[in-house]
Amino acid sequence: AVVSTQSGITAGGGCNQNIPSRWVTGLNKFWHHDCFRCTSCNRVVAPTESFYDNGGKPECFNCKGAPQVHTCGICNGTISGQRLIYLANTYHYGCKRCTKCNQAFTADQHANIKILANGDFVHTNC
Repeated sequence: AVVSTQSGITAGGGCNQNIPSRWVTGLNKFWHHDCFRCTSCNRVVAPTESFYDNGGKPECFNCKGAPQVHTCGICNGTISGQRLIYLANTYHYGCKRCTKCNQAFTADQHANIKILANGDFVHTNC
């Protein structure tokens, strides 16, 4: 969100009332500072604070929580984007290998990955 002190905004994003002077810009709308509130706890979200878009209104990290981070069970690196999940474990596609051919899996092969009863991952054609 960004605070501005210009004038001339006709409607606020939260209340649809005129904003005569100072406003906050966030979620592609103009807001009275007091109207830019978390949809869950009703606390005013500061212009310098990170927030989520909850149906076009702000939701603070305290209410929704910081983005969940997943760690690869093989390399211990952070996983962003697509991942393999088995039981309580997550893996990068490239870290998990077919136990029959030893080739790394790719995200586009997801439909062709089979998990055996012993927990081994294999390509369906191996």
